[in-house]
Amino acid sequence: MLALSLEAIRRTSQANQLDVRIFVDNTTSERLEEVRYVRDTYFPEAMIFHAHPHIQVPSGMWNILQSLKAGFETGAEYVFLIEEDILVRPDFFDWHYTANAQADLATCGRKIPTLPGYNQYTNPGSCFHRAALAHIVPHINDEMFQDRRAYYERQWGIMDEASDLDDGMIRRFAKFHGLSVIYPETAKCSHIGFRAYNHYMGWTNEGNIQERIANLRKMLPTIDPNGRYTRDFEPISS
Repeated sequence: MLALSLEAIRRTSQANQLDVRIFVDNTTSERLEEVRYVRDTYFPEAMIFHAHPHIQVPSGMWNILQSLKAGFETGAEYVFLIEEDILVRPDFFDWHYTANAQADLATCGRKIPTLPGYNQYTNPGSCFHRAALAHIVPHINDEMFQDRRAYYERQWGIMDEASDLDDGMIRRFAKFHGLSVIYPETAKCSHIGFRAYNHYMGWTNEGNIQERIANLRKMLPTIDPNGRYTRDFEPISS
């Protein structure tokens, strides 16, 4: 999926002005070599950062938040978060640069259909101005990762509906401070990841990295967004 994501970034109008950084969490040396192949093939200017040993937390929470923090530490005016299973549209960056000036906290390239509310932060395809991100970065620390629930409740009270992962942490911060985000009227990115990918018969993807990329291209158009294992899946043509 990273190959298709980088390929989509390459098609944007801002591609030549981007500082693209690929953050890889704990993985095998074989998988890291595959990431290097994908980078070299689809966006060779990108830099790869491999996570050091760290506190283990669910999902990709540690890596996602650390990538935001690292983006802030570059001094960049705008920091984007595009997960590896997100395909951005050609005007993705143009829309964010224009809309972000009006945002309290961030701009988000798409709404998550399963998330209630109209102004809640969502991770994939998001953008922060560094002035807004500066208020979140101090909370990306080992104390939070050690016991995130206790940390959240000390900082912002009980908000069980917000979730306790990376985007949930940001939603809690936003709700406590009364901050909202901005979405486009038409989505500027699509989510091609889906539940059970590569874990159940019918969704397995085998072979070397080149074969798996080719298989994925064939697989994606066949997926029913309403199917049992396809929660939050959005075909790029939608």
